[in-house]
Amino acid sequence: MSTFYKDTRINGKLVRLEDVIDEVYNRALKTIDDSLYELLNDKDDDEFYEDYKEAFGHIVEKLQAFHNNED
Repeated sequence: MSTFYKDTRINGKLVRLEDVIDEVYNRALKTIDDSLYELLNDKDDDEFYEDYKEAFGHIVEKLQAFHNNED
């Protein structure tokens, strides 16, 4: 996407697929991040970081498998 990217909305709704993709990506990233912080909150800093990183990777793999219609 261009640095001169302009958000295109009609009546407040996103109308370009790129806009929709960006918005959904940002929402999904926030949801995953918030959920991991909530569920891993009882760990010390080093353990938290390692578990967060490992869990995030597995979540992405599961989403990719879902997208590819794999079990």
